[in-house]
Amino acid sequence: MLHDQLTPDRVVDSEAALEFMKEATKLATNAELEDIGERLDAKSADIGRLLGVGEIASLDEDGFKCLLGMMFSLRRKSGRLIRANGMDTLRDELSLLLYGGGSPAERLDRFTGAVNGVEEAMVLALATECLHFTDPRRYWLWTHWIWNPESGTGAMPLVVRDEVDLGGDTVGEIYNNIGRATAFVNAEGHSAGYAGSGRGLFGTDVFLACVYAVYMYTVFRVKLSQEFNRILPELPELVSRVLGVQSMGEQDA
Repeated sequence: MLHDQLTPDRVVDSEAALEFMKEATKLATNAELEDIGERLDAKSADIGRLLGVGEIASLDEDGFKCLLGMMFSLRRKSGRLIRANGMDTLRDELSLLLYGGGSPAERLDRFTGAVNGVEEAMVLALATECLHFTDPRRYWLWTHWIWNPESGTGAMPLVVRDEVDLGGDTVGEIYNNIGRATAFVNAEGHSAGYAGSGRGLFGTDVFLACVYAVYMYTVFRVKLSQEFNRILPELPELVSRVLGVQSMGEQDA
């Protein structure tokens, strides 16, 4: 388990983190990665306008579809979620998740147990994206490309030491452990410079997405044909897509 007395050097595999970022910067310029960090700021502002404490009560189907359009694994799932839960339930559960009583872990456990219609991993992504992007100073991102507890894969285990336990008995407990690991990666990353593509945790989001992209390229080179590899997105596009900001870049262009 992670404990508060641990130091970054006992949690973060700095050598691996720097190596992943070195590989990423062979495939993307600093300017491209910084642009993604700026788009995360814009995404946060957009989600804040939809889910702010004074706005969430008026969230309608169009607003919900707009919200999910900013989330990689959920872009085409708004209809399924609305049909399975209804807008009243979705609005109420999002309000309780973001502004209800109890710890973040307790609220996350409640949300993932109350919302139906898609796989639990997608409900989890919806919850943590909403938490993180409405208040990025308090909440962190956890999706299965960051850490998949079933397969043991994702970006996070590639940059923390083997003895760091990211698991837990509940979704909320795992979220807390991911949060502690993220805090260490964020502190080390901004100190060493590999999380400098965005403000605060957004820089760490970009870094972890880069780690995931480099890992994907490595796996695909080994397992897939050269012809298939040529159709893979370039790293800036892949990072933008998993962070849900690719369409923002297309609109800007």
